Amino acid sequence: MSSTPETGLSAASPTYPEVRFRELFEQGPGSIQLLDPEGYTIRVNKAWEALWHIHEGSEVKRHVLSREYNVLRDPQVVEAGITPYLRRALDGESVAIPAIHYDTTAIGVPGRSRWVTARAHPIKDGEGRVVEVMLMHEDITEHVQAETALREREERFRTLAMASSQIVWTNTSDGRVLNDSPSWRAYTGQTYEEWKEFGWLDAVHPDDRERAYRVWIDCVASRSVYETEYRLRRADGVYRWTAVKGIPILDGRGGVREWVGANRDIHDTVMAQEALAERLDREQRQSALLAKVASASRTLHTVLSVPDIAEVLVQEVRALLDVHQAVVSLTEGDNWTQAINAVSLSEKYAAYRAFDARTDGSGIYAEVCRTNTPMRLTQAELEAHPAWKGFGRHAARHPAMRGWLAVPLINRKGHNIGLIQVSDKVQGDFTEQDEAILVQLASIAANGFENARLYGSLREQDRRKDEFLAMLAHELRNPLAPIASAAELLKISTSPERIRASSEVIARQVRHMTSLVDDLLDVSRVTRGLIKLDQALVGIGPVLANAVEQSRPLVAARGHTLTVEVAPELAAARVHGDATRLVQVIANLLNNAAKYTPSGGTIVLDAARVGARVRLCVTDNGIGIDSGLLPQVFDLFTQAERTPDRSQGGLGIGLALVRTMVALHGGEVQAHSDGPGKGSTFTVWLPLA
Repeated sequence: MSSTPETGLSAASPTYPEVRFRELFEQGPGSIQLLDPEGYTIRVNKAWEALWHIHEGSEVKRHVLSREYNVLRDPQVVEAGITPYLRRALDGESVAIPAIHYDTTAIGVPGRSRWVTARAHPIKDGEGRVVEVMLMHEDITEHVQAETALREREERFRTLAMASSQIVWTNTSDGRVLNDSPSWRAYTGQTYEEWKEFGWLDAVHPDDRERAYRVWIDCVASRSVYETEYRLRRADGVYRWTAVKGIPILDGRGGVREWVGANRDIHDTVMAQEALAERLDREQRQSALLAKVASASRTLHTVLSVPDIAEVLVQEVRALLDVHQAVVSLTEGDNWTQAINAVSLSEKYAAYRAFDARTDGSGIYAEVCRTNTPMRLTQAELEAHPAWKGFGRHAARHPAMRGWLAVPLINRKGHNIGLIQVSDKVQGDFTEQDEAILVQLASIAANGFENARLYGSLREQDRRKDEFLAMLAHELRNPLAPIASAAELLKISTSPERIRASSEVIARQVRHMTSLVDDLLDVSRVTRGLIKLDQALVGIGPVLANAVEQSRPLVAARGHTLTVEVAPELAAARVHGDATRLVQVIANLLNNAAKYTPSGGTIVLDAARVGARVRLCVTDNGIGIDSGLLPQVFDLFTQAERTPDRSQGGLGIGLALVRTMVALHGGEVQAHSDGPGKGSTFTVWLPLA
């Protein structure tokens, strides 16, 4: 049976199957194109026309069905590599032809471009020869476009991820890593094999790893947004804080198709926040500390006595600096020995609370006082310090030290009066801040100690003044009684002897009162700085002779033996000074010795030359001077204990005048006594002319 090129059907009258085949061919939903064994198109159906937007009777359709168009020679078919598939079909093989992007511009349909796949099926005659090839097309343009759009989106996503400073990643619905993340690998230095599945956790900081994993697994289970922060190891090994957010992508059924997330580097922000928080915390602690220092300062200002200041100081310092030991030691004497005036020890050192031995002027305590410089040492530095050699003979009983901070106590004149020391800080070593706090409190305490001593001195002077006024009233009143009695006798007496005796009583008591008034005037001049010297070259011999002459009546009245020993080289020695005042100085010392030496005592006036100075000593074997009174013996209104009958007399101003007069002559005066009942020695040093 032969067929016509136009229809591909038999030229004889069509049978029913042929009619049905034609209808199926024409109305079939798929695009069908029939080819002859040479590759020419012999028929197309309506679906083919719809696929390519070709209408019945159009020039394009006639061109395709003409002998001018051969599929095997179509440039697009050849270029796409489809020709071999068609030849196989023409050889009798049914083949599937891969997708081809076909532009109908080549066949006269401008702008029509489709993606199609095809299946070529040979139609054979009874002898097995291929008479036609049925080429069935499937339009996959929308599918290809969708895939293309998806690829483009994925490419944009990858490009964005690479361009972004963030680390972008995708995970499977069950939370595992399968897809590669170039940004993760670039940041962490992990390979894909190291990062996939849950290998990414190896790049998370060990301290954050468990938490990051648990939060992730919980979010995967609940399909909730994953948000957390953890430190991620950078390729150079440095861990940096990242903010992590992962979002579940849902499919059409509401299930999780995948997870998309990103790590954002927030290390600088976290560090800035931590620095800010640390600074705020430090400022709060500093503010609280300053409040405590202010409170301690107020407390120190409220106490007035030396013991109370020392006790408050050690308690406040131990609480402020959080230490186990705090000690205040005030300097005594000239060899840098310190008494332990106050101690505050924690329970750790309870066994040492009875320790109160003073230092012997050696070791590291004395060095702080000598140099007037704070000393802050760690335990190792303390043990290595050359001055750390124990604490004299009491070293074995001294509490153990664990690091040390000591600050000198300095008065307003810059002289050392002791030190405050702390040891064994509860946490860490002593800091610069600890030293600054202790220096501040030591300064306040030093002023407090000085004020307390001045306050005590003022009170003592006030007490002496009151005693002086009472004594002055008594001394002035004593002569009035004999004067009054003598005056009454003069009224009624006619006896020359009685009149003479009464006159002598009056004259003697007036001289005594005049002497008292002169002393008072001298005191007034001393306190107001009005004493002036009549300077001249004065011989030592005449001064001593006149002083002895003035004092001899009192010495004789007391029955004392006065011995004067003047070195021969002083016979012609002279000093620059006021002869009257120098006589007054020696006479006061001789009178003082006579007053405070029991009757029948011995007084020695010794004069000798020592280098460029003359030394004048008045020594007695009298009542002596108590060690507590000795430092104040030259102070105004100071007196030893008087006898009930006030036989010693005096106003307690003689020695104060002596010190002032000697100082005005450029000399100095010293007092010495071995104690009560052991006599006294007063030594005057004057520069020779």
